[in-house]
Amino acid sequence: MKKLLVSGVILLFIGLSIPSTGTMVEQTTTGDVITVDDEGDGDYTSIKEALNNANPGDTIEVYSGTYYEFDIDIETEEIILKGVPYELGNGNDTGKPLIHGQGNGKVITIWAQGFTITGFRIENGGGTIACGIIGTRRGANNCILSNNDISHAITGCVGIISNNNSIINNNISHSTMRQGIALGEQCRNNTISGNVISDCDTGILAWDSNHNTITGNKIMRCRDFGIDITGSFNKIIGNHIESNDIGVQIWNFFNQIKRNNFIDNNNPAQFIYGLPLLQRLTNIWFGNYWDRPRLLPYPIPGALILIPIIQFDWRPALLPYDIEV
Repeated sequence: MKKLLVSGVILLFIGLSIPSTGTMVEQTTTGDVITVDDEGDGDYTSIKEALNNANPGDTIEVYSGTYYEFDIDIETEEIILKGVPYELGNGNDTGKPLIHGQGNGKVITIWAQGFTITGFRIENGGGTIACGIIGTRRGANNCILSNNDISHAITGCVGIISNNNSIINNNISHSTMRQGIALGEQCRNNTISGNVISDCDTGILAWDSNHNTITGNKIMRCRDFGIDITGSFNKIIGNHIESNDIGVQIWNFFNQIKRNNFIDNNNPAQFIYGLPLLQRLTNIWFGNYWDRPRLLPYPIPGALILIPIIQFDWRPALLPYDIEV
């Protein structure tokens, strides 16, 4: 009996010490709660002011209303910036709080690690910079953008140049130029999942950024590309890609494009580079649904230094996948 008890305790400690392999989608903090209300019922009326007075581990709750702010620089680590979809005290605001950038430069720039932005409408980023609404800088790793409505940028909506971030369950739309989400040079291990991206120049761009996962997104009505992978090695799995000019474009080797729906795109997919006889040493196309049921391998056109070549999805799907976003 004593041996069994000792063994049980040992197993319990082993179990507690094994790290989780799941994707982290929610940060928890241990600091103070700071409230922001545009009508004066909170600690502050300005998000910038609340951030300037926050410490690592704090949660900033921003209540329903409109906040005309831009050039918000986030420099304190491990903070949760949380939108609350109802009024605090007086007033009759409802729905996600709106951060309105007024078309003046980038709305939010994240410099700090472990930052979370969740539950906002963020609109009207401007300027001539590559990203007009939310961007991370080098070293701003392990951040979370979740459950936000991000729209109407003159340039791009979300730009990431850091590692291990999660961009999850956002609605991203109406980028006049550039991308809904852009992964910049040398950013790695980011997860883009469960987002609805529409009416942008390109839905998702990965530029020289490797080992990222793009999964479970719905990408529609983009003028150039639904997904554009350039100089990168990434996983594109289980996305619904519909009514774009080109569904997916690949400019590199070693990407995995699996179990996606390609529906009503002018050109479902194309690639540049790749060896036609070495499929598993180039890009892997497998089990995608190409507009209709297909029994034969589906050809994906490409080029190698202006020489036309072809890769294949050797086992295309007979039915579209049920991808709920």
